[in-house]
Amino acid sequence: MKRQIAVLVAVLALCGWAFAQGSPVDSIPPAPPIPAVHADTMFVIPSGPVAGTFTAASRLTVADTVAGWARVLVEGWVPVGAVMSRLTDSTSTKIIGEASGVSPPARQQCIAITKKGTRCKRMAQPGSKYCWQHQP
Repeated sequence: MKRQIAVLVAVLALCGWAFAQGSPVDSIPPAPPIPAVHADTMFVIPSGPVAGTFTAASRLTVADTVAGWARVLVEGWVPVGAVMSRLTDSTSTKIIGEASGVSPPARQQCIAITKKGTRCKRMAQPGSKYCWQHQP
């Protein structure tokens, strides 16, 4: 969107310059041709670099439409190795834990007794039997 606005501003500035010079507008060089758009091609930005392609079986959700372009969200599965560089530390730890079959321990309710004599309703901190407030 920003690129389209920048192009529009540049064209308007060029037209204003040409008008001020007294030259006819048709002496302005033509814009470069827009690459052919195939129905199965996805772009990083409208008319920008190619991001990839999709098939009829691809799960696409249209998130937005602007000036003849649709922003789509793609859902699918890829091998972890293909996206390992894009994973955050917490995500990669979760994935490695799932792959090894070891699940993280379930969080428990805090075992502390409140001033009213009832059991604390908060969840215990990871690796502890107490919540943040009742840590010994």
